[in-house]
Amino acid sequence: MKRLPDFIIIGAAKCGTTSLYKKLSLHPKVFMSTPKEPEFFARDDIFQKGLDWYAGLFDQANENQLCGEASTLYSQTTLFPDTVARMHSAVPNVKLIYVLREPVDRTYSYYTQLVKNYQNSTRNFTVNRSFEECLFPEKYPLRAERERFFAPYDTHLPDNPKTLIEGSRYMVHIDNYLAAFDKSQLLLVDFNDLIQKPDDVVAEICAFIGLNPNEMVDKVNVRENISSEHFVNIDKEIVRQGIVGKVKNNPIGKKLNDLTPPFIRKALLNLYTSLVRKKDDKPRPPKMVDGTQSYLQNLFKDEILELEKFWQRDLTSWK
Repeated sequence: MKRLPDFIIIGAAKCGTTSLYKKLSLHPKVFMSTPKEPEFFARDDIFQKGLDWYAGLFDQANENQLCGEASTLYSQTTLFPDTVARMHSAVPNVKLIYVLREPVDRTYSYYTQLVKNYQNSTRNFTVNRSFEECLFPEKYPLRAERERFFAPYDTHLPDNPKTLIEGSRYMVHIDNYLAAFDKSQLLLVDFNDLIQKPDDVVAEICAFIGLNPNEMVDKVNVRENISSEHFVNIDKEIVRQGIVGKVKNNPIGKKLNDLTPPFIRKALLNLYTSLVRKKDDKPRPPKMVDGTQSYLQNLFKDEILELEKFWQRDLTSWK
């Protein structure tokens, strides 16, 4: 019989789902899909590959393992409206894990993720759109075209403000899932808890999906997909490219480089990068302006109040 997931991390993007995926992978009775985000139920082009293709992602799981995956597009049900129905048809008894983060921070963080995707895929380290240019396209008719902002592998994302905003409208997606799944199949997780007390969160998730958290191989604090680290690395890459270019054109410099041990070259590169990098370097996305933050806080206000009642959790810090 084909294996299908017993649990799915449905999102949200930039809420620590990659770290959670890594943590759960450490449990001997958990098998997580590769890739982490199959996006099978959300994207038409991938769904067309068929259920057998999707089940094949779990072929290597042992009989005593639970299968899981983590696709953050599943918490974009307004952009990908067939997600819930497809999922319920294939895995009606699946357990759903939904990690939530303060919505304004999540929205901006997702913007930085899109910048990061573009830079990684094109090796072009400029930032061609500000956060505001993405949110308010009508105010910026001369903003960079889609191809200079989205990575080639992000073609499934619409080029409009909803791409950033919809992922932070948590109650909309919760309601969409609960129209098909029972409330007992949904577990909400606070992003701050995942960062501050990851072992407690993993224990809660293990209990939710029916596993013993004490069987976890290791309780290391895994953190993955941190955008700030990406931009630090890009700083180094730009400096490295500059140094390499100069060394290649200088026979003496090339010889010195060849004679210098790698660990010394790395230390010198880090030191040089810290000395020459400026806060307004091109690779780094500009910060959100105050007016934008107020706009988003007002936009999500009612959503937060509704979520607070549903979750029965104090979300004062979000307001």
